[in-house]
Amino acid sequence: MPEVPVNGKVLQWARAIRGLSLNDAADLLDIAPAELRDYESGAQKPMVGLLRLMSSKYQVNFTSLLMPEPLPIEKPPADHRTRAGAKPLTIGTLLAIEEVTEALDAFDDIASELPQVVPTLRIGEARLEEDPEDVAARERRKFAVSIDEQRQWRSLARARIEWRKRVERRGIFTYMLPMPEDELSGFSLLRNSLGAICINDNEITDGAKIFTLFHEYCHLLLRQTGISDENDANRIERYCNQFAAGFLIPKNPLLGSVGNISLPYEFSDADVKKLSEEFRVSNRAMALRLEDLEFAPKGFYRRRTGPWDLPHPSKLLTEDAQPDYIKMRLRKIGNLHAETILDAVARNAINSFDASELLGVKYSSFGKLRAALG
Repeated sequence: MPEVPVNGKVLQWARAIRGLSLNDAADLLDIAPAELRDYESGAQKPMVGLLRLMSSKYQVNFTSLLMPEPLPIEKPPADHRTRAGAKPLTIGTLLAIEEVTEALDAFDDIASELPQVVPTLRIGEARLEEDPEDVAARERRKFAVSIDEQRQWRSLARARIEWRKRVERRGIFTYMLPMPEDELSGFSLLRNSLGAICINDNEITDGAKIFTLFHEYCHLLLRQTGISDENDANRIERYCNQFAAGFLIPKNPLLGSVGNISLPYEFSDADVKKLSEEFRVSNRAMALRLEDLEFAPKGFYRRRTGPWDLPHPSKLLTEDAQPDYIKMRLRKIGNLHAETILDAVARNAINSFDASELLGVKYSSFGKLRAALG
């Protein structure tokens, strides 16, 4: 098998964009670090088999490894995490960030040709000096969703769908992509007048995903986007948590639901569950909200020994009941993303090949995608 005359700097670039150290990459490829160093320095040329292995393990396009020179490495989003410390992002997260970044870049390009095709952000701004409760109330009014309507949604899954629709109506692209659960809850990005929110689809419950949606919405309001773990040790994360809680569980309606009891009150698990079901939020969000509002005593949330929320067991699917691929893609990329790309194709603002890449479906399935959007 012949050697391939690749530029070693390109191999080094491919490793760097996946956040891999030399030793970690060598482990992935099952070669010695010194051998990989030789390939990256140009002292040795790899065979095509190793390049294909690199493409697979690094999850980069094979042709990218054949570029004459490496592409510039984009500055990563701000990292607001504190739980993970200095732990670097793994490939799954980097790929998700890359996917959303490339989508926003594509929308930016389309907007330069046909601005009417691409929705722009229709949200206000917030400052850390403002009371997050006031900001939450202000934004809640813009959404025009009453507490009664919120209570009528039949499940957390329905609430997630409904809130996502309403966030997209604000001109925000939303994504639900699987990433390591212990690494982040989600991230948000801004590109000129374009905004995107990505929720970690591996979060354990729909209630957690709803909370992340509005946590990231607050990052957009603050114009301080980046990677989140919703840890109160970070000032921006704490503010976004307070906003999300205030938005989803307004103080006065919650007080009305709590009833005429002496506060602070040591709510039982059953009490918390009942309230969370009423407001269509997670048990965790409700428990934290009760303590933050001093409806529950200090330390209420952390005194519980077990987790507040547990994932529902996955349903076993029969061969005849496999998930529909089109619906799966829409769950990941969101309706606004799909509608914008399909509209761009119809107006010849983007070719069908690029559209297929951005949608993750074949051109022959565009009709099914349109039908699924309704």
